Amino acid sequence: MFAEKLKMVTLIIVTMMVAVLFGEPAPTWFRNMVTECRSKHGLIVDNDIIDELYTAIVEISKKHDFDPLLIIALINVESEFRNVVGLSGELGLVQIKKETAEFVAQKYSLPEPEGGWSTLLWDFRVNIEYGVLYLKYLLQRNSGNLLKALEMYNGGSMKTEYANRIVKEYKELMQNKAINSGR
Repeated sequence: MFAEKLKMVTLIIVTMMVAVLFGEPAPTWFRNMVTECRSKHGLIVDNDIIDELYTAIVEISKKHDFDPLLIIALINVESEFRNVVGLSGELGLVQIKKETAEFVAQKYSLPEPEGGWSTLLWDFRVNIEYGVLYLKYLLQRNSGNLLKALEMYNGGSMKTEYANRIVKEYKELMQNKAINSGR
């Protein structure tokens, strides 16, 4: 009897360690969203990278008290899950400018990324972290008004349209997650 209990406890501990070490696999709805976005641009879709991306979004969002669905909506609208350079020099998934990232680093006492600021384009963890912190700063600056913060996040002549698209996407994700609360 003791041996069976020990096996069960060991199995539970190993399972928990794997979940902590490797993160939770991306839910099907997220996998489908990323696959659809990237495929329509002719980009490669890698399931392991999708899992890593999902884990990064969840971890960074929770670390800075954000709903991961909001950050997913932001990324979807900003870049459609592509590492791209915007027309005004915005970088990566969250489309953050180097100058903005430098401001965020100064504001939150972060070091420059190990590979320099070009890391913002290719390292989605760094990119998301700086984007989330910038949005956090903008929310504080706008007394928690998400729409105003998102307008400032985008800037430019289309800022209101982008902000509204992100909020609409966020609401749809919340509604769909409530309906399909599984994988």
